[in-house]
Amino acid sequence: MADTIAIAIATATAEAAPSDILNEALAVERSGDVEAARQTMRMLRQRVPFWDEVPLRLAESYRRERDVAAAHREYEATLDLNPRRPEALIGLGTVLLVRGDAAGAQSLFLRCCGVAPDRVEAWDALGATLLLSGDHGAAESAFAEAQRLDPENIDVAIRRVDASIAAGSDEGERARIEIACANDPANPALLTAHAMLLERAGDRSAAIELIDAATVLAPDHPKPQALLAQMLIRANRMAEAAGALELAIALSPDDIALRNNRAAVLVRQQRHREARDELESLIAEHGDQPGLLCNLANALVSLGCQDEGVAVARRAIAREPSLHLSWRTLSNALPYCDGIGGAELLAANRRAGDLLVRRALPELTNTPDPERRLRVGLLSPTLKTHPVGWLTIAGFESLDPAKFELHCFGAMFPDDVIHRRFRAIATGWHVLDRSAPDQIAERIRELGIDIMIDLGGYGDQGMITLCANRLAPVQVKWVGSQNHSSGLAEMDWFVTDRWETPDHLARFYSERLMTMPDGYVVYSPPTYAPDVTDLPAPRNGYVTFGCFNNLAKINRGTIAGWSSVLAAIPGSRLVIKCHQMADADTRERLRTDFAAHGIAADRIELRAGSPHRDLLAQYGDIDIVLDPFPYAGGLTTCEALWMGVPVLTLPGETFASRHSASHLSNIGLADWVAADLDDYRAIACRWAGDLPGLAELRRGLRPRMKASPLCDAPRFGRHLGAALRSAWHHWCEAQA
Repeated sequence: MADTIAIAIATATAEAAPSDILNEALAVERSGDVEAARQTMRMLRQRVPFWDEVPLRLAESYRRERDVAAAHREYEATLDLNPRRPEALIGLGTVLLVRGDAAGAQSLFLRCCGVAPDRVEAWDALGATLLLSGDHGAAESAFAEAQRLDPENIDVAIRRVDASIAAGSDEGERARIEIACANDPANPALLTAHAMLLERAGDRSAAIELIDAATVLAPDHPKPQALLAQMLIRANRMAEAAGALELAIALSPDDIALRNNRAAVLVRQQRHREARDELESLIAEHGDQPGLLCNLANALVSLGCQDEGVAVARRAIAREPSLHLSWRTLSNALPYCDGIGGAELLAANRRAGDLLVRRALPELTNTPDPERRLRVGLLSPTLKTHPVGWLTIAGFESLDPAKFELHCFGAMFPDDVIHRRFRAIATGWHVLDRSAPDQIAERIRELGIDIMIDLGGYGDQGMITLCANRLAPVQVKWVGSQNHSSGLAEMDWFVTDRWETPDHLARFYSERLMTMPDGYVVYSPPTYAPDVTDLPAPRNGYVTFGCFNNLAKINRGTIAGWSSVLAAIPGSRLVIKCHQMADADTRERLRTDFAAHGIAADRIELRAGSPHRDLLAQYGDIDIVLDPFPYAGGLTTCEALWMGVPVLTLPGETFASRHSASHLSNIGLADWVAADLDDYRAIACRWAGDLPGLAELRRGLRPRMKASPLCDAPRFGRHLGAALRSAWHHWCEAQA
């Protein structure tokens, strides 16, 4: 390097023209010898001290190397020589943004627009700072000018849409864009903007068609591909989303966010091991970024590596202790781990809730009339064929429409059977778009919802965080990642029952308990469920245990407990069925875990996921379901019981650990609820030794369920209506 510097110095002191010397320095920098290039430019500055090009190029060199302080100094030196130099105004403004001085940056960008009104990047940067400052209307105007100067600039078009949404002028912007698209139908920037606005208006299918066309017209730009992927994700078209992300990553291979999104899509496709590998690679390349760590934690838990997932979530917290996402991830992981009690889970959930941003919003204006018709909101991304749908729809259908008016907030799935049932009973359906959370909260509040029921929790795409801004006078948590108390200060009530939350566990909840007289859910059995088959043990010559729950619920303690059951019942076998079993490495790891407890591989059958009707039919191979612990089955338990297979459960302190105990008690099978692991094993042995009794129980389980409160929708609807009315009365009394 010393020789290079010497050459540079010699060149700088020669008789060459300053412009030639500067070009030579820039070439040296491009070759990788940055310090030699800067040394040459410093020498050149001594020779021509009033030429503003030299400090400008030095500033850009320092900025490329992320030396913000040095870049700041050189940009100021440039402006001292030429206060109207556009590149320096924009560069210094960008540096000020990095240093947290948004007001100073905005002033510089405004100056640049004045001295160089034809510079697209100046108007674009001004719009960005105006958005940051909250002046949304002015930001929209700035982006409009940038778009006028460069009509095919996709990035500017995207930011103009964001500004129009923030300013509340998106309907007018959509009308303008429609006219512009008619005049210039092959403009990818206009098509991209139009697609974004159509999705916001609820027409996602048309939006996807337009953004797909934009990707064809701008095949080398990653933004349309990335937006297409996001729309496909929101439409639950994961395979297509994965393909779009692959193309976007090919165009922008260094974009961490795109690769992180691809990993998240892989998780939703049940391709957890691939997601884990992708995320571990990203973390190795870019370090412990919280977003990457949180997705990795989710992937690990889904693979049955619960303790590892919790450890990774704690790494994310250690990196940014005040980040809500990291605590939310920990809250989702903890219920799957051994030894986690109600107090610890409540503390984590409270911390996650406390970190949410809360805006100073006006008081709600709902009329505190105790007996008027109430407007009830259902907040969930999964109002469809999903545990939320199977366990709630019949209850909502049974609410008295003269007393309750339902409004749904979430995505639309027009081809889904249960979604259509929700649509049939909803007075209004509101698709929540890509607006900022505070803007969504404001729009929901304007609808005058009296009782908001969250049905998503902190789960994937859950929207409980909106409730921190008080969407309704009464807020209720029910189903949808309902693993324990939400810990959210603004969540008033928690739907439960006496089995899920007995009196001695009530202290582990931050909400008031809305204790239902029977169970806390009502099950809608699928009409396509096969008939119950005969007990398989007599024809097999051995007892077959089964578990069709997600692998996330099967931890090392669960495997040890199940192994003790298998060891106590010679010849017995265990069938584990879930999506993760499609992966060979995961299957091998699980067999190894059982082998460590002396259970031979031929006693463990691992089955991959399958269509729902086929899954239900496979209960015909199972004599007894072994419920996982500490995270019990919910919908899975209802399905097993409907197919005639009793479920053996071991509840703990957390809400997640007690789902099966509630369902079993609700249909009169409390004797299948174990007090401890010894009792769990003893119950399994007792029933495995009484095949005639087990066969009789199997034949009568479906009729028993039909006649029980678990499937009695009118009864549940009356109780739900009374509970919601009681919660409303409490609020009305507090207003008096």
